[in-house]
Amino acid sequence: MKYQIGIVDDNDRISQQIAEKLLLTGEVEILFIADRGKEALEWLNSRRIRPQIILMDIEMPEMNGIETTFKVKDLYSDIKIIMLTVFDNEVNIFNAIKSGASGYLLKDETLPRMMDAFKDVLEGGIPMSPAIARKAMEMMVTGYKPGKQIFYTENQEELTKRELEILEMMAEGQNIQKIAEGLFISPFTVKKHVENIYTKLHIKSRTELLLWYQRA
Repeated sequence: MKYQIGIVDDNDRISQQIAEKLLLTGEVEILFIADRGKEALEWLNSRRIRPQIILMDIEMPEMNGIETTFKVKDLYSDIKIIMLTVFDNEVNIFNAIKSGASGYLLKDETLPRMMDAFKDVLEGGIPMSPAIARKAMEMMVTGYKPGKQIFYTENQEELTKRELEILEMMAEGQNIQKIAEGLFISPFTVKKHVENIYTKLHIKSRTELLLWYQRA
């Protein structure tokens, strides 16, 4: 039985190269290629067939790979997602794992290693390129702690220090007036910060905000 794969990458040339390379094995069926996270979600939502594995790029416009992974896993928990990217920094590794990714490979990974990764991930493993595995081990040894940060916003805008302070106070149950008093600013200013937080996170209510905060 062939591996059923989806590819999400905003670079059409790269996604086609990956697809062509995988098809050479005769062991892979490419179900879809999407150049946006939203496009991938629309494909999944409109069909009954599901890929076993999605190869997901991180840096994409509109909705990055981290957010797309989070949303795909929330809707279709059985799909395995392997991040396939050129980046191996700590934040990306941490956020990819936290969003539900099951593996992390660099785009220049060899074809045999990619095929091994497919088998591994479907058997419950967490395949990683050697460079990623070393970085992940270093993070464990050094006790890497990224702190609270935005890791699945569509526009990839990070909250400011003041916005994070207000977000944390809201999570504690404080209202606008209490937050204003605690930060020595006006309630109007607090409301403007809250509006900015909602805009950056693409949410519309305090309930949604608190749900996001609990997941972050």
